Amino acid sequence: MYFETATPESVGIRSADIRTFLEESFKAGIQLHSFMLVRHGKVAAQGWVRPYSADARHIIYSFSKTFTATAIGFAMQEGILTLDEKLVDLFPEELPDTISENLALADIESLLTMSCGHETEITKSDIQANDGNWVKAFLAHEFVFRPHTMFQYNTFGTDLLSLILEKKSGQKLTQFLTPRLFDPLGIKDVYCSTMGDRAVAPDAPYSQVEGGGWGYHMRTEDLARFIWFLEQRGVWEGKRLLNEDWFDRAFTRQIETMNGVYDASRPNWQKGYCYQCWCNTIPGTWRADGLYGQFGYVLPKQDAIMIMTAASVDTEGQLSLFAENIAKRMAEEPLPEDPAEYEALQETIRGLRIPGLWNIRQIWSEQVLGGKTYCIDNPYGISFEEFIGGEGHFGHDSLVLRNLSFSFDQNQLLIRLSETDGEKESVQILPVGLDGEYRECTLSDGTYYSSGKWVWSDEMELEVRFQEALGAAMIRLTFDDANLKLSVRSQIPEELDLTVREVRMLCGTCQNQ
Repeated sequence: MYFETATPESVGIRSADIRTFLEESFKAGIQLHSFMLVRHGKVAAQGWVRPYSADARHIIYSFSKTFTATAIGFAMQEGILTLDEKLVDLFPEELPDTISENLALADIESLLTMSCGHETEITKSDIQANDGNWVKAFLAHEFVFRPHTMFQYNTFGTDLLSLILEKKSGQKLTQFLTPRLFDPLGIKDVYCSTMGDRAVAPDAPYSQVEGGGWGYHMRTEDLARFIWFLEQRGVWEGKRLLNEDWFDRAFTRQIETMNGVYDASRPNWQKGYCYQCWCNTIPGTWRADGLYGQFGYVLPKQDAIMIMTAASVDTEGQLSLFAENIAKRMAEEPLPEDPAEYEALQETIRGLRIPGLWNIRQIWSEQVLGGKTYCIDNPYGISFEEFIGGEGHFGHDSLVLRNLSFSFDQNQLLIRLSETDGEKESVQILPVGLDGEYRECTLSDGTYYSSGKWVWSDEMELEVRFQEALGAAMIRLTFDDANLKLSVRSQIPEELDLTVREVRMLCGTCQNQ
């Protein structure tokens, strides 16, 4: 099935309302990367904000949790597991010496509703204290509350669901979902990071478990297919794939989120939690929800969904702008066509872009830097991609950055990356636009978009975007005849173990003064 396209008015949505949502989002500083609005099975509007494109995968963070919950639904349907199975029975080899009454009661369903009994999430120090074993750390963490009575957001609990599915089915999360969900829905090229890519050490126990709480990278249309399947309560192309009973449980409020542990100040996080998804301020609606604005918003009564990918800090504002400008203004019947407003919307969508850095060329400085090669002091043993990669860039590759060379070609800077895997040298070129536009290239781990500008005679700022990540890596490059220094930060706040950069500076010395 491919989504048909339709004018917004033909499905009861005003073109002007969509345009207002887009314009107000950017005025509010909400950096959308894509959106897809579907009603009655037809795409009313969709768009990708350049340099992002329709064929690009995007990190979706906790949106992944809804995929994991759906996998549990399939496993339950097939009799692979039941929701009342206890954690102490599933992981007898990882239990603490003393099993509390609350730990003994914790079950699969309590993980689905984020009410297993933890008062706080486990941390890296908790994992290190348990010899790098995150499962052991999870079970050793105090179960303060009786399960099913207190909500506490718990990403490791969802990762544990991924592991439980693997233990019970013999298949990893993506492998399990592929014949049951991805193939029937036509979802291709799915990738999920593992616990060893970011959350724990690569060689730690259970490090190869897929990060069901945070790890999926997917295309916008594939997210729309998944959320539409859920909105249709398990039916795809007229065929039921998942029992309707599951939807009666999974997408109704199971637990309150206003309590002494989790007292969010944002209304859309105060309306309750279902099975790995949130209730919204609009009654009867719910959403899949990922860090920094990755949303699958479902309006069952309106027979509509909205997919958004973004790099947004104001996620409450993002949800509110959609609710006030589009969701609450949908009509029950088709509206009169409005060609002028429809064309204005299309013009707005065609113009969606994140501008590159504006630049005043420094010809003398380019002559000084051009042609130079700097030997990089790299005690961390990281590649250039690892250095610039931030939120959404996971894992450790086999390359180690050794040298950087610079040259200028028309309106771009060309950075030559010389790296080694210990046996042979690998050379890649990162082009950086100096004309306010991004340059696109493919490096060893994916596609990048880069723009740059001079900020002083010996200093440049580069904005480098990994296609599957969120905000750009902002690189400060300073140099003289003998030395080079690279420092990196993110456009968006770096928080949690999933987004913090571990190396922020690299230095080098010139080889050809």
